[in-house]
Amino acid sequence: MKQHKPSPDASIKRRPAAMLWYLLLAGLSLLLVSSRLDCADDLSFTGPGPGMTVDEPFNVGQGVFLVRAMRAYGLGILAPESLREIFDHPNYLPDHPPLGRFLIGLSHETVAAFAGDENRPFVVTYGRYASAVCFACLVFLVGWFTFLRTGHQGALVAAASLLALPRLFGHAHLAALEMPTALFYVVAVLAVVQFWDTQQAPSKKRACLTGILLGLALLTKIQAVLIPIPVIVWAVWKWRQHALLPLFCWGGVGVLVFFLGWPWLWFDPAGHLSEYLGRTTGRAALYVQYFGTKYADRDLPWHYAWVMLLTTVPVGLLICSSFGITKLWRDFKTDQQKRPTGELLLFLSLLWPLILFTLPGITVYDGVRLFLMVFPLLAILIGLGAAIVINWFTRRFGQRVAIIAVTLLMLSQFTGSLLYAPCWLSYYSLLTGGLNGADQIGMEATYWGDSLTAELLAEVVQEVPDNSIIQIAPILHPAWLQMLQETPELQRKGIRLVPFESERPVSPFVLYFQRNPYLPELLQTQSSDKWTVVKEVARQQVPLGRLVSLKDGR
Repeated sequence: MKQHKPSPDASIKRRPAAMLWYLLLAGLSLLLVSSRLDCADDLSFTGPGPGMTVDEPFNVGQGVFLVRAMRAYGLGILAPESLREIFDHPNYLPDHPPLGRFLIGLSHETVAAFAGDENRPFVVTYGRYASAVCFACLVFLVGWFTFLRTGHQGALVAAASLLALPRLFGHAHLAALEMPTALFYVVAVLAVVQFWDTQQAPSKKRACLTGILLGLALLTKIQAVLIPIPVIVWAVWKWRQHALLPLFCWGGVGVLVFFLGWPWLWFDPAGHLSEYLGRTTGRAALYVQYFGTKYADRDLPWHYAWVMLLTTVPVGLLICSSFGITKLWRDFKTDQQKRPTGELLLFLSLLWPLILFTLPGITVYDGVRLFLMVFPLLAILIGLGAAIVINWFTRRFGQRVAIIAVTLLMLSQFTGSLLYAPCWLSYYSLLTGGLNGADQIGMEATYWGDSLTAELLAEVVQEVPDNSIIQIAPILHPAWLQMLQETPELQRKGIRLVPFESERPVSPFVLYFQRNPYLPELLQTQSSDKWTVVKEVARQQVPLGRLVSLKDGR
């Protein structure tokens, strides 16, 4: 890939103009995401978006708790007794490090200052702006990094491709930890790729500075512990024993930042760290539908993560990424010294999470959510592959034809992001025949409640009489149902939501999303003669969320 890099002088001259392009693309991304964030008629200045997902009440509630605590204590929060009071508070939930939730809470409080809604303790939609901003930062970061490594044309494709990855784009609309995790994970990896890709091992100062970014990634979610393995392998391969000191500085600073940034650890470091790690590995099993079979998360076939990645990336982008990977391999084979480049570290950092989730007994569930951070890294490879395609077209047909061809290719890859809105988490590519084909072979159509969209809730309110009871299924956590009940329109019409009980239905109306492993038998497709569809959300003729009326009250 060295031959694709612009000359140093040309690159320096083009940097201000190029940076403006990626800033504009990031701004456009923020506007696109922000235009569809509302989950339950919460805001007038954003359009209807995905329904509230199961984890969002926890993330927003915890984020708001942290931000309001900091505001209440002011500088006094640095006192040990203040920190103990906050982190020993029964409302504090230490299941994840605080950085991602703090950003969500900061987003909530910023939007709340403009919205002025003081009737509810917190509003999920307000917290979603944190993920929107993180996504915009990712678009800029991926574009700028790819520009520095391979030039402007491939960088534009890399940055734009993030908008054409529906699963990633969908998570940008949620007040979930996945987008902050992806941002800081990618920042930490790309910092090492960019600043360690030198002939000599990096200095202690450089290693420590990049270690700060590792620490910030560790402060988002447990997935960040995957970052060091590829870096260690790559650095030792590149510099042998000379890599040990930089690695020690990098990892040591990362762990120090993680410890300093999470005061909950200070009061019982060994016990609380053990509790945190134990909580992430010792929880109850989650169930997944995969090729028509119901699996516990620990029992899924080894190929689950690979299949989910390959079938949720648009085919054209997948082909571009394969060109980028092929180029990496050819460059490595032709290098007589077999020197591991920064691009090789990027590829290893993409590969390692997928390998980990291949190992027996490792839990994986919820589609691509647990390894969402590999998508931005894949986008860089897409950009590298696109540069190869552009060069090939340019040599044979001229630059104008090359630009037109690649532009048309990219536009064709945006169909998923357009047609699945706002149910982006249900996207499957042409490799399965789209969502319809995936549903026919028994893949999960939806899993997190996002298909109970704001538009569907508005239609439900219109269909159901005032003061009615609506049964909800499946209930993956009672906090989700409690927050759904606080939807303004439901409150205004006196509609009450209760868990669905198939043996003793208390209402003919049932609202559910199509997560088959948790759906009661009465609501499965084979029992469709026992109810009538009143309203539904569907994509490619596949139902994702429905309001049904039970016949004869059941």
